[in-house]
Amino acid sequence: MLLLSIGFSPNVGGIETHFDDLTAALDKRGWKAWVLTYKPIATPVTAKFFERRGRNVVVYRVPWVRGIFYKLVSRPVLEFLFLVPGLFLALPVFLAWKGRRIEVVQSHGLVAGFVAAVWGKLWGKRVIMTTHSMYNFPARGLYRRLARWIFASSDKVLTLSAQSAREVVNLGVEKDKVKRFTYWVDLKKFRPVAGAKKKVGWEGKFVVLFVGRLIGEKGINELLAAAKIWSRQITLAVAGGGPMERKIQMTKSKIQNLEYLGRVEQEKLPVYYSAADVVIVPSVHEEGFGRVILEALACGTPVIGARRGAIPEAMDETVGRLIEVTPEKIKQVVEDLWRNPGKLKRLAQNARKFAQRRYGEKNIGRIIRVYSD
Repeated sequence: MLLLSIGFSPNVGGIETHFDDLTAALDKRGWKAWVLTYKPIATPVTAKFFERRGRNVVVYRVPWVRGIFYKLVSRPVLEFLFLVPGLFLALPVFLAWKGRRIEVVQSHGLVAGFVAAVWGKLWGKRVIMTTHSMYNFPARGLYRRLARWIFASSDKVLTLSAQSAREVVNLGVEKDKVKRFTYWVDLKKFRPVAGAKKKVGWEGKFVVLFVGRLIGEKGINELLAAAKIWSRQITLAVAGGGPMERKIQMTKSKIQNLEYLGRVEQEKLPVYYSAADVVIVPSVHEEGFGRVILEALACGTPVIGARRGAIPEAMDETVGRLIEVTPEKIKQVVEDLWRNPGKLKRLAQNARKFAQRRYGEKNIGRIIRVYSD
């Protein structure tokens, strides 16, 4: 099979982490998989054109323009036009080379979905379109018609949430074609780490941790505003990279209870999740699912999540709090958990069990079934 995407590790993000999990799980099950993607375009790291992973996974990365991705995030049409050409030119070459061995093309996102819908179908391959976010398509226009064609041209559509499934069906795509899948985490890797506060220097601190891309859609502005008005005994720790790094640094110089960790490697995240008292996901856009939620819960840490997008599908209030995101509401909920350690402890006791019940590797079965249904 072939996995087609605009991003793959070492590019950093929840989707990229899912690809790592997916390819590892496929490799373990004996699937021969190729990955065709771009070299990192959103994270300032380098990556090889060719990489072999495990026994059965091979990655090919197409070089592409760097430095402008985040400038186009708020302009989906321009972003689409920027990202399509490289994969569009690379896929037919790849299929001419490896096509006889490929039965399924699984695309991730609209850009890869468009490329797969054109070339995958011309080569007679089974095409699976996968979404990882909410698109909020306009009520009419070319963008909506193009999206409908991409989904309708695929043999099956995998969506990450019920809300995303409804969005696709509302475009006019056959309901029976749309299936749901769920992320999973490596529960051996993401687990509570003993003595974590001491290991990261947070002993005696109440820490609220944010992990993710530093962009406005993730609620960075609201979170920084909340940190300015909540108790100075509460520390906000921010891990990640992106266009708002400078704002984080500027805010850090003004308030003492903000700690910027920069980009934290995946291997080190469990200790930070375990050291935090609560993880916050204050998205102000329609979040696709929120992988950080799964990872934090697996480490036994409660989550404060925005009541937006699919976040309420990823967690409930037995393991955290769902809120409308404003600085005042963030302050209120954070301070309530800080002042009530018994309440926070009960949420933490539920967190790991919640993740074990819902987010184990068994979830890959939903994807594999679609490959051949």
